[in-house]
Amino acid sequence: MSVTSPSSDTPPSDLLTRTQKPWLLIGGCLVVTTVLWMIGRFSIGFGGTLWPWLAPSQVVMLWSFTCAALAIVVVSRAQALEPLIGGLDNGVRLHKRLGLAAMLLMGLHVVLLCLHAIQVGDSAAIMLVPFWPGARTIDIAVFYLLAGLGVLAYVKRMRHELWLNLHRMIGVLFLLGTAHASIEPGTIKFFEPLRTWIVILLLSGTLAWTYRVLLFRSFGPRFLYTVQRVVQRGSGVVDLELRPRDRRMMYQPGTFAFLRTPTLADHSAELHPFSISGSPVKRDLRFSIRQVGDFTKAVNGLTPGDEVEVFGSFGGFTQSHFAPYRRMVWIGAGIGITPFLGMLEFEQSNDDFRRIWFYYITRTPEDAVYDEEIRERFLEADSYIDYVQWTTADRGRLSAKQIMEDVELDDFAVMLCGSTPFVDDLVKQFLDLGVPPERIIYEHLQFR
Repeated sequence: MSVTSPSSDTPPSDLLTRTQKPWLLIGGCLVVTTVLWMIGRFSIGFGGTLWPWLAPSQVVMLWSFTCAALAIVVVSRAQALEPLIGGLDNGVRLHKRLGLAAMLLMGLHVVLLCLHAIQVGDSAAIMLVPFWPGARTIDIAVFYLLAGLGVLAYVKRMRHELWLNLHRMIGVLFLLGTAHASIEPGTIKFFEPLRTWIVILLLSGTLAWTYRVLLFRSFGPRFLYTVQRVVQRGSGVVDLELRPRDRRMMYQPGTFAFLRTPTLADHSAELHPFSISGSPVKRDLRFSIRQVGDFTKAVNGLTPGDEVEVFGSFGGFTQSHFAPYRRMVWIGAGIGITPFLGMLEFEQSNDDFRRIWFYYITRTPEDAVYDEEIRERFLEADSYIDYVQWTTADRGRLSAKQIMEDVELDDFAVMLCGSTPFVDDLVKQFLDLGVPPERIIYEHLQFR
């Protein structure tokens, strides 16, 4: 049997969706915003006081509005947007960068306005101190509120639900600020095409926020399941096995879903994302969960027959992105093994031959709670799989160079899942060794 692999110089078109299309969308929106502002200024005149500070302050604030609207859209949980943003997992990464960019641009806007105030003979306090003579007190208060909430958004020890509510509030304030700016005297108000564009961004962000926060639980992709059993795996890991009450959720191996558990009183309103660790050909749905927070620890309180609402599936961490590649490297660290468990089980029935090098990385052998399951299954897969259980306590950290020595040829694609530092470090190593970025797909184990 001969298999032709694509040239590394010509990435498959579906890979471009995940790695490039989101940034093309973001860049295109920023270009449209800038061009419309320039045309608007030419049509109504630049005036003598616009330079050198006022004009740039207007542009960066428009960029901030654009980034803020897109940051809300990419995490809207709308399945129709998944192909455009490369999956919700990639959307979360985009959201972090766009949100930070929006905050920094807003800060730069204020700095430029302070410089403009000094240029025309006023004090910078007019832009910074509430109730200063001539100051726009409400605008200043909103700026400080957004800045404070933005800082709190990076406090990782905050409870999940409190952190979510904080983000929702930031989104509302940015949307209200954009609406306020669109009716203020200036380029937006007096140049109709720019105002229309800002309104489009505002409506997009508003609809995305409304769907995610208010409508998702009622109109999202919701499936009713009941608990079959909760299995303790050891090392703080538990399997939650669910059975559909009526219709099953269809999904690709490697994706994830949000869970709501109405029977857990203290967490009945919460939605939490978890990777699916079972095969879509099976009736039951399995999630493998590392118990590190209040909700994950409360999963032990679920009993057979309890209702669980499943919303999904989401994410772009799937082999379909690498369909043309016949040689794959799977690397799962710790609970990052979860999506690969579903892929491995699916390999037993998908009739799609691949050559796979599979690495399960843990600190100690005792932490490798799925090692036995993997050893039972990989020999039965339709693909030819080399499996390595790598323990860092006695073998040190696994490097991209060591993996490439195992794989030998260079026509392979890499899938990685684990903690953010682990994934980022290994991705950088592969890139430094010449692996094209379109042949690397990864997922971080965090949603905040």
